[in-house]
Amino acid sequence: MDPVQFLQGRTRETDIRRDAAGRWFNGADPITHLQLTRAFDGWIDRAEDGRFCLSNAINWAYIEVEGPAYFVKDVEASPRGITLLLSGDLREPLDPESLRQGPDGSLWCTVREGRCPARFESFALVKMSDWIREDEEGVYLLVGGREVRPPEERHPLSLGLEKR
Repeated sequence: MDPVQFLQGRTRETDIRRDAAGRWFNGADPITHLQLTRAFDGWIDRAEDGRFCLSNAINWAYIEVEGPAYFVKDVEASPRGITLLLSGDLREPLDPESLRQGPDGSLWCTVREGRCPARFESFALVKMSDWIREDEEGVYLLVGGREVRPPEERHPLSLGLEKR
């Protein structure tokens, strides 16, 4: 069969969405299957047009995401730097240059090679308390022996994504 004919009339649009608290829905119906929601949490990415999608090794489809694409659940320090443990059971190194503060004092960074915003959860922040300092210039983190001063941004969800 001709692939163009096969795809004719099909769309990558879905009614799948995740709310700001991390709960998944298909339209108004909650998605509660634990393994499916965990997989969805790890498949969030950005399509070429900048919209959020679920993307795995087989296929991808558009979704709506309210709030951060990822949650930083935990952190691990090593001599090489900080590893983030993200929602969806993903692990990746922290890019210190992507750190920023939300207007409410929340800590954010970008993940997935700079394509997706992530917000640090309380547990991760508590584990980072030994690295967080404050002086007359404001808050900074000691990362890899250097001071990183996360700028405060009014819209931490979108900051940096257009720059990368």
